Amino acid sequence: MLSVDEKSQIQALERTQPSLPMKKGRLGTMAHDYKRNGTTTLFAALNVLDGTVIGKNMQRHRHQ
Repeated sequence: MLSVDEKSQIQALERTQPSLPMKKGRLGTMAHDYKRNGTTTLFAALNVLDGTVIGKNMQRHRHQ
């Protein structure tokens, strides 16, 4: 038995700079700026019997 849900209009973002790794006494860091790549839709299913999760991102949608 599967339980399925859809989350649409997720922003597909891409970081413009690589993140910096963790160092002793400091957490890893990420740049706050990003490039927009339209939106995407996530479909997820949970197998109720064994607890496995299946996730699938659909193609990005871009508004011109």
